[in-house]
Amino acid sequence: MPRKIGVAVVGIGAIGRVHVEAIKDLERSTEYVKLIGITSLSRVHIDEFSSRYGCKGYYSYDDVVRDPEVDVITIATPHYLHAWQAMYAIEFGKHVIVEKPIATTVTAAKEMVLKARRKGVKLGVIYQGRYADGVRELKRHLDDNIIGKPLLIVGEMMWFRDQEAYYLKDELARSWRGMWATEGGGALINQAIHTIDLMLWFGGEADEVVGYIDNLSHPSIDVEDVGIGLIKYRKEGYGVLTANLFTKPNTHQYRRIRIFGSKGQAELWDNELILLKSENGVSIERRPGYSTETIKVPGGLHRKLFEDFFTALLNEEDFPITGEEGLKSLEVVRAIYYSSKRKTHVKLPLEADGIL
Repeated sequence: MPRKIGVAVVGIGAIGRVHVEAIKDLERSTEYVKLIGITSLSRVHIDEFSSRYGCKGYYSYDDVVRDPEVDVITIATPHYLHAWQAMYAIEFGKHVIVEKPIATTVTAAKEMVLKARRKGVKLGVIYQGRYADGVRELKRHLDDNIIGKPLLIVGEMMWFRDQEAYYLKDELARSWRGMWATEGGGALINQAIHTIDLMLWFGGEADEVVGYIDNLSHPSIDVEDVGIGLIKYRKEGYGVLTANLFTKPNTHQYRRIRIFGSKGQAELWDNELILLKSENGVSIERRPGYSTETIKVPGGLHRKLFEDFFTALLNEEDFPITGEEGLKSLEVVRAIYYSSKRKTHVKLPLEADGIL
């Protein structure tokens, strides 16, 4: 058997630790994955977590990409670092899997996709929601034509982020959250992009977008805490997205996606399929539950996604959530921003964009 796939994790914040735990779990349960090392902006974190997990601790990103033991780099850093860290790794022939958003601009995302293609390496984007059981159950019903053609998809993300505890939490948070140049936006690009990804996965590619954004409840930041978008799908049908980060009481947060098809309807509540009604008699009804906390990310879905990526690498197959897939949801987000700023309809695909 060839040597194990060597993995390095870049960024050891809350999401980076989810990456490490998921990869260590795969290391224990499979014969083909090994965590080689981690890196972070903080030398304290590097020392702490490399010791805890028995792996290398890199004090520079250059050391990561030049390590011959590393085959795959997972990127869990602030948004504005995704593009250059990915492209630098790709230049050294590393496969890359990056947290959403793939980049902060469409221009950068396209460059990432092209560079990966030219270098012959895999570029994957983390949309772990696609691996939830309820989401996959709904996708199977859609593929089996149980509710017919999706004619209208309504996505709602009603979450809460506290200004002090989230945006102004510490030096790291204050260095990039809530700013166009570093976060690339607010509620849409950071949180609701998962909902947008599923709306595109269910309904197909977007053809035209109209949107509005505003900041109604977080005066310390520059980006939006509410966004509304209307999507016209390329094949047929429409999507409506509403998202906010000021839902109160914060004990009643939720994410919901409703699909109205030519033969029936379905509803996801968070990641659970709670409703499906079809003219052919298929019926599902379950009780929804609200969330009190939507920041922490459980690692089980990341583990499934990483396993899929590594298996595709071993078998020389395509990983389903490619850089191209990550670009699609980013384009919708950027189109909503552009539409809101210019008060116009925006046709997709976007040729290029800049920082608003």
